[in-house]
Amino acid sequence: MARLRGLGLVVLALLGLPLAVLDLAALIFGVSPVVLGIRRLPVLARRLAGEWCEVPIAEPYDPMPGPPRPRPDGLYEVRRRLYRRPYVPVFWQQVHWLAADGATWLDLLWLVVNPLGGTVLGLVAAVAGKPGLRWHGRWTRALLGARRPWPNWVRDRTLLVLDGAQLAAVAVAGLLLVVVQLAAGVLALAGVSSPLIVLVENSRTFVNYYRRRIGGIDEPYRPVPAPPRPEADGRYRVRRRVYRSPAVPTRLARLSWLARDPASGRDLLWMVLNPLVTVTLLALPCAALLLGFAQVTTTVTYLWHHTQPGWQVPAGALATAVVLMVAPTLRRWHDRWTRVLLAPTEAARLAKRVERLTETRADAVDTQAAELRRIERDLHDGAQGRLVAMGMALRTVERLLDADPELARKLIVEVRENTATALTEIRELVHGIHPPVLAERGLADAIRVVALDSPLDVAVAADLPGRLDPPVESAAYFAVRELLTNAAKHSGADKVRVDVSHAGGLLRIVVYDDGHGGAHLAGGTGLLGVRRRLGTFDGVLDVRSPVGGPTTLTMEIPCVLSSRRTSTSSGPD
Repeated sequence: MARLRGLGLVVLALLGLPLAVLDLAALIFGVSPVVLGIRRLPVLARRLAGEWCEVPIAEPYDPMPGPPRPRPDGLYEVRRRLYRRPYVPVFWQQVHWLAADGATWLDLLWLVVNPLGGTVLGLVAAVAGKPGLRWHGRWTRALLGARRPWPNWVRDRTLLVLDGAQLAAVAVAGLLLVVVQLAAGVLALAGVSSPLIVLVENSRTFVNYYRRRIGGIDEPYRPVPAPPRPEADGRYRVRRRVYRSPAVPTRLARLSWLARDPASGRDLLWMVLNPLVTVTLLALPCAALLLGFAQVTTTVTYLWHHTQPGWQVPAGALATAVVLMVAPTLRRWHDRWTRVLLAPTEAARLAKRVERLTETRADAVDTQAAELRRIERDLHDGAQGRLVAMGMALRTVERLLDADPELARKLIVEVRENTATALTEIRELVHGIHPPVLAERGLADAIRVVALDSPLDVAVAADLPGRLDPPVESAAYFAVRELLTNAAKHSGADKVRVDVSHAGGLLRIVVYDDGHGGAHLAGGTGLLGVRRRLGTFDGVLDVRSPVGGPTTLTMEIPCVLSSRRTSTSSGPD
């Protein structure tokens, strides 16, 4: 029986070679059903190692993720795109799950290597019996057992190379946009400018997609011009010509805006040169990786038909190893080249900075005016009304002191109760303007007080060796309070964690919750209000909230510490 089992393991090993090629292709193109189908073979190999070879192997796969959760509006979000039905989100969820699971790449490695090692050890088992089966089981456990760091290293480098190949394909597609733009430019010289405007704006969308793929590159474009305004007679003037309709002036203004923006010329130059750079740095390494892998997978064929393997096999293995080692370096060179032309120039950064400061100043003025109106309304509707009523009651008491002392005593009791109520309302109003705990004990303890009042389980970790400027403390405090309120109302979370730290002249606050996710700046006024509040101090709000959760909100505000403390409750040194 042991010899027959050895022959069965030989047949199982020989099935791996064609399935390895199919499995790699399925991983590249994201065909998760094929990967799951091929996974049955290594699962069977683990089971047979335990039953036949007496070497049990536990399955190392990550658990399959649950079904995606819709946003509050019922739509499913995947990569900033919305879907009505869950089919596409489920597909991408499975693709990411399989690609991130190190056991998937262990299976691929086993499919590639086992046709050689498994065949030899299976033949040994067919001759030697149980000792050969135990050797085969140990071999299988070495490949399909617990995950090790190096398969993850191979996986990460392989995905990096494949991602670079995709970027190269996108760059080559950009040449088509260049050709079409040049043809549209000829039409614009003849007076037909609409196609050129549409194409240049679409090319900006294309280039912005590339910027997002690289990461960390801001848009360098000038702000969109305001629509033309009519003159006193209702017509629109452009230089020495007037028009009855705003269509032509608007089109000419947009054409001038696109033509005079230096970023448009830089985008065009980048689309012309980038294909050569990406093909050299990204596409050729990917081709070398695939060819090297193809040479390695022919090992069994060479050993089967020749007494010695050909030189292609070690050459393919060497090419694969070299490509995987230099892939991060080549990608860094490519990213640096991309930033040379696509990153904003110093003048563009200054212009954007001025624009942002103008917006934040306007937001600060609007926020201050709204806050003053709120204070005025609360005083008028609350404490002021009670104080007026108390004054009227006291005048009535003066008239009743001699005529009806008992009724005057009752009115005095009511006035005293109204006084306590008015005092409470004034204290709450002052607390809403600037909480006393914030002024007395600082931001960390003020956030802890808010956490205690929250209906959620909120953990606060704060590392602030000093005090911040009062305006920054106030902005950060109210921002955290707004985020905790949103989490309690909309996230469905049970636990929230708030991390507060200061390093390198930057206050960083991270609010994490285990809710269902789906939060975004366009979903309501709460997060937009927080962003405007932080923007007054040149701060930023980063929202990471995939559908299904969790949600991580990161706030960063440039500031300095004005004084040091020995603890969160002690005074300054």
